[in-house]
Amino acid sequence: MKKIYLDRNWVLENERVGSVNATVPGCVHTDLIAAGVIENIHFRDNNKKCVWIEDEDWHYSIDFDASFGESVTLVFEGLDTYAEIYLNGIKLGETDNMFIPHRFNVSRVIREKGNVLSVRFRSPIKEVDGRPPRSGAFTTERMYTRRLQCTYGWDWVDRFVTCGIYRPVYLEYANGIDVEDVYIYTESIDRFSAQIYTEIKFKDYENGSVATVEIISPTGETVVKSSFFADLSTFVRRFDITDPMLWYPNGYGEQPLYKMKISVGENVYEETFGIRTLKILQLCDRADGEYRKKALEIKNFPAGQKYTVNEESSSFTVIVNGTRIFCRGGNWVPCEPFPSEERDEKIKNLVGAAKDMGVNFLRVWGGGLFEKKAFYDECDRCGILVAQDFLMACGHYPEKEQWFIDALTRESAFAVKYLRNHPCLAWWHGDNENAVKGNDVMDDYMGRDSALRGIAPQIYKYDRSRNFLPSSPYGGDTYASLTVGTSHITNYLSSIFKYFAGEDCSDYKEYFKQYTARFSMEDCSFGAVSRSSMLKFMTEDDLLRDDDEEMMIYHTKTNPGLKLHLFSYIRTFAEKVLGPFVSGEDRFFKYKYIQYEWVRIVMENARRNIGYCDGLSFWMYNDCWPAALGWSFVDYYGMPKAAYYSFKRGAKPVIGSIVADNNEYALYVSSDSDTVKDVSADVYMLDDSGIVRSCSLKMTVNGYGVIKAEMPWTIDDDRIVVCDVRYDGGTDRCFYKSGTLNLKPCDSDIVVSRSDTDITVTAKRYIHAVELECEETLEDNYFSLLEGEKRVVRVGCADCITVKAYSL
Repeated sequence: MKKIYLDRNWVLENERVGSVNATVPGCVHTDLIAAGVIENIHFRDNNKKCVWIEDEDWHYSIDFDASFGESVTLVFEGLDTYAEIYLNGIKLGETDNMFIPHRFNVSRVIREKGNVLSVRFRSPIKEVDGRPPRSGAFTTERMYTRRLQCTYGWDWVDRFVTCGIYRPVYLEYANGIDVEDVYIYTESIDRFSAQIYTEIKFKDYENGSVATVEIISPTGETVVKSSFFADLSTFVRRFDITDPMLWYPNGYGEQPLYKMKISVGENVYEETFGIRTLKILQLCDRADGEYRKKALEIKNFPAGQKYTVNEESSSFTVIVNGTRIFCRGGNWVPCEPFPSEERDEKIKNLVGAAKDMGVNFLRVWGGGLFEKKAFYDECDRCGILVAQDFLMACGHYPEKEQWFIDALTRESAFAVKYLRNHPCLAWWHGDNENAVKGNDVMDDYMGRDSALRGIAPQIYKYDRSRNFLPSSPYGGDTYASLTVGTSHITNYLSSIFKYFAGEDCSDYKEYFKQYTARFSMEDCSFGAVSRSSMLKFMTEDDLLRDDDEEMMIYHTKTNPGLKLHLFSYIRTFAEKVLGPFVSGEDRFFKYKYIQYEWVRIVMENARRNIGYCDGLSFWMYNDCWPAALGWSFVDYYGMPKAAYYSFKRGAKPVIGSIVADNNEYALYVSSDSDTVKDVSADVYMLDDSGIVRSCSLKMTVNGYGVIKAEMPWTIDDDRIVVCDVRYDGGTDRCFYKSGTLNLKPCDSDIVVSRSDTDITVTAKRYIHAVELECEETLEDNYFSLLEGEKRVVRVGCADCITVKAYSL
């Protein structure tokens, strides 16, 4: 099959704007920016000036020459959204779905010279004007249109409703029998072989031809070669691979990738796959077991009483190749507000940074997209499991209308075939939070028809190897239960924010314990982006000297369901936990560090409860636009936030945490692998004068689990306890201080030296947080130092880094 891409010499027209040069793939907004019609929409509040775009109709066109062919298909991989397509004045069809490709046979329409292709987009806002209002989060006209939901406006991205040809368009010339589709999965692994199920579908097969299948190992060797005569639409083959190289999630093994090559006639089809099995273990807790006791404890907390109605409780544990996996990661959203702007390089850098952060799990959220191939390819390479939502979020969609079910059927058939061969793909979700109040025995609930009538039949037909969960969260009664299945702690934000606003937050470490879930699919935290990123979309006066913080608030979106602006809750929590703001610089640091501290508390709690809790996924990993104080761990520009380094520390194979237990200190050491680990720990109690008490401990963590050691020291509110945990392969530092932290600048208490490749920081006294401000991702940041301790951090440009220190 030959493809001729139509990616040059496009023109965009509109009655208001006139005619400008266009880029395909692209969209109206980016073309108007390139033409100078609108300004940089990310700087300050410039995007207010371009809201008019969404109410306009737009026309894309191109003139091109082409060759004839017996079978020529015009393919649009992505049209956003309501469009009429004309070739040489002949209407080929209409589109109303952004999430699927569109194909038109143009064999009898195309000519050698002077072809004119026109794509006429209608305003997605006017298209649904007058439809009955729907219930849901944020604006709800979005639910009638099968396009990217989040850019109608969310609590982390502004409103950017556009039109455009956002993925490639090309002419496809058939040249005889060809592979249409391949389904590959690992059927079994035993001591004899890995057996690979392969289902091959052919097109234009009527005359038949010999097909040859080769499987090439990660080291380049041909391990399977088989031929057969292909003259039917579908052939199924099973191939045995001896001594298979197994694919594991990040931190649990390697990620070897095999290649299947299918040659038939003149055509060659290639597909990459990994050898692995995956199942979700959902075992009921024993009535007298420790997990049942924990479930009852959680159920009796205020948070548990809100959604956890179910009497029974059960696990949600991911097993890969027979190995238990503690899933740790975040939620992925589109990395650009305009999908045509998503670049493979940016996607690869973001996924690579996630791997370096210790992530082994990402959930592709339902208000976004079926992502570009580069995303899933990179997750394959990096060992990051992916839970994929279908594309609905936070609302009551028109699922009682057949057109909507038909649309979901087409989307799910496409998506399953598009993604099913990726070893990273772990399971499917029907939507995001539509079915929070549902359960499995109800005959109807919001989201049920969409999931079970629209989506599930296509998964059962095309991907028999994976679980389908009708919604996220899912499990229990209701689906937001903390003791069964997956949970969204974001469902409890109103309670969390009420706590921030109404309490002194001195017990914040204890408060968050009630949100311990079996698998937290959306945990939450928020904080500021780096200085270098902030100054890309606002001025230094906006950042440090505006007491009203107008631009900070503008670039921190909120939820209309909240009593106060989201920014207000962030500011309140930061000041209560970290101390009153004494300057613009101090305030900015605390906006960053509050997310570090929040993530630390949540991750340590999850790891202390490993076995009960087997997954922790934060809302959210990346950003869709330049947020100031947002939820992400890596910002819109790819820069890590303070939370990145907190997560990286909490994702180590072994970590410690210290809690108050009956007015004494207790050390918990958690391991997330099945390997037995001998651990030693040095524990120090400090006050303003230095170390006042110390002890050493030795213990063994028997594989996947946690061990507790008591320290016979009475809790002292004025002192901090620091513990260094050592194990074969690494170290970890944890600490405990009762109450809040009240951080203060103390730059004079550190000594900084620089070389071409590193920075060395030495502490004159205990330093709770050393911040290295820069425009690069570091191996460590926001770390503590004991008196006399030094830390060497490798850097790309030592002179470009500002070092700051904070003490308790």
